[in-house]
Amino acid sequence: NGLKVHRESGVEMYLSLAHSQLGEIHLHLGDLQNARSLVEKGLRLSQKNNEEHIEGWSWLLLGTILGKAEPLQIDKAEEYLFKGIEICKELRIKVVYSLGYLYLGQLYLNAGEKEKAVDNLKQSEAMFQEMGMDYWLGKAQEVLTTL
Repeated sequence: NGLKVHRESGVEMYLSLAHSQLGEIHLHLGDLQNARSLVEKGLRLSQKNNEEHIEGWSWLLLGTILGKAEPLQIDKAEEYLFKGIEICKELRIKVVYSLGYLYLGQLYLNAGEKEKAVDNLKQSEAMFQEMGMDYWLGKAQEVLTTL
């Protein structure tokens, strides 16, 4: 409903955020097709409206979605994740790019690249611990225990 009202308002500012957030919800529900479509729309809008912080986060989501939806495209998923991390690093949004390392770790784990998975998961774990991000720290540790 919120997305509909936002679209109808004619104001594009942060419309990208609404699309990417809804895409993330579909990702967590396992609806990868709608997740990808929504995040791609969010990405396009963020680029159009110079919302770099949302663009970085959208690249992270898109890489994660692609890694799950098309496991054979690990290189493309990895490229998107690195792109999101780089944008968020440039903007100094550590909270977001630390998630990028978690998502990379999960991508590598699913691809059977255990060493790369551990390196990225440990990096995210240290960052989450440093920032007091207990929820995400638990998620990183949960994935690490599966190795």
